[in-house]
Amino acid sequence: MDPKKPIISRDLADLMRPGVMVEIDPAEVEQLGLVEETALDEADAWDSNADVENTNEATHGR
Repeated sequence: MDPKKPIISRDLADLMRPGVMVEIDPAEVEQLGLVEETALDEADAWDSNADVENTNEATHGR
């Protein structure tokens, strides 16, 4: 067995075991509160471009 290759598990009890990678589906992640979504939605991303001046210097990095 390759010592650098992790052991794959689906058992949450293995989360703290060194060398074990636990696969969790998105529903379990949300239920456990493991990730907080902080990404912008598309509308907010477009709104954030309103402050960018549309000049050759701004669009061509000069």
